[in-house]
Amino acid sequence: MEIKMFYLGQMMSCAYLVWGEDKKAVLFDCGGENLEGVIAFIETHSLNLEKVILTHGHYDHIAGINKILEYKSDIEIYIGEEEKDFLINADLSLSTMLNGTAFKFKGEAVTVKEGDMIGEFKVIDTPGHTRGSKCFYHEGEKVIFSGDTMFRGSYGRFDLPTGNSKVLFESLKKLCEYPEETKVYSGHTEVTTIAAEKRFLTANGLI
Repeated sequence: MEIKMFYLGQMMSCAYLVWGEDKKAVLFDCGGENLEGVIAFIETHSLNLEKVILTHGHYDHIAGINKILEYKSDIEIYIGEEEKDFLINADLSLSTMLNGTAFKFKGEAVTVKEGDMIGEFKVIDTPGHTRGSKCFYHEGEKVIFSGDTMFRGSYGRFDLPTGNSKVLFESLKKLCEYPEETKVYSGHTEVTTIAAEKRFLTANGLI
């Protein structure tokens, strides 16, 4: 597995392009319309972008999905089933607050839930930052894409619409049950590991 990180949007959110030997690619989160670098990389490396997988529905993680469909109309967009309304509701996505305009997704999304598989990625329900936040685990590579649930030495906010602190800490505890060597790719910080975040959360009495 190869992973390339891009900073997208005004909040410089992390988006991750993931591909294998077959050149089939997945993009985790798409938080801005500044997709020139992503598209150039895809074309330079002859990748076939098939899916965009959204960790949650905040604007700084979904802002580019209309534009990515302009580039390639048959890309499948995945989001947690509890988050589908975020794609059309500016109060939930925070698009008006963050960008001054109400964002609405122009395509169709495939909704996912706990235990579903998207290719080789298992869907993990990790609510708390939002009601339908998901993480995505690749068992063979020991990799998790955590969105805004787990950060390096931190965790997501829970004071935004549908957020819940108690539920978030339960989700963090759930993630800490995964193999300690698992690498964690988050929505806003450097790569970390389950072992490092388990130590941080335990030391601070959070799990």
